[in-house]
Amino acid sequence: MLEGYPLVSQFTVPFADVDMMQHVNNVAYIRWCEMMRAEYFAQVMNEPINGERGIIQANIHFTYERQLRYREKIAIGIRIPRIGTKSWDFEYEIWSETQNRRAAHGTTTVVAYDFITQKTIAVPQEWRGAIAAYEAGPQRFFA
Repeated sequence: MLEGYPLVSQFTVPFADVDMMQHVNNVAYIRWCEMMRAEYFAQVMNEPINGERGIIQANIHFTYERQLRYREKIAIGIRIPRIGTKSWDFEYEIWSETQNRRAAHGTTTVVAYDFITQKTIAVPQEWRGAIAAYEAGPQRFFA
């Protein structure tokens, strides 16, 4: 289902993410991916995401394929398919394990950023190495 995604989270859709239309609100998908992005950064870069250097989001593109409902079991995968000079892309897939179908997928582009100087920076070499090793390693799950 999420082969090729080095980091996966599995959980049940919480009631708080369901809107008055009785399905998961579109913003919840984005929030879940933000949670994945922060976890990826913490595990791989081994730095606080809100430290002296980190990332800022430059772009988001999301495609919704099917509705998710309260208590549905889901899995979200994250990976990095592209690293540029100052930016890279995170790619996400959200699956309904209950229905065994993909519910949504998307990408965000983030930029390496120095929060002291308030300027973009080149992606640090140690981040590049850590990302390459993590992407090539075993799939990891977190709750």
